[in-house]
Amino acid sequence: MVSVRPDGARLAGLLAAAAEGRLPARVHAVVPLGEVASAHRAVAKGGVRGKYVLQP
Repeated sequence: MVSVRPDGARLAGLLAAAAEGRLPARVHAVVPLGEVASAHRAVAKGGVRGKYVLQP
């Protein structure tokens, strides 16, 4: 069972940690928003290490 609840203060702390580099994020690729379908297919295929960042 997973239980969640909104916690703005904790989210703000996580955002600050990420901004300061204390919470690293592995980025696989930055892709234009128009290529979101191909990024989604790549993730569904598996083997992607990191996150896709969508660029407007």
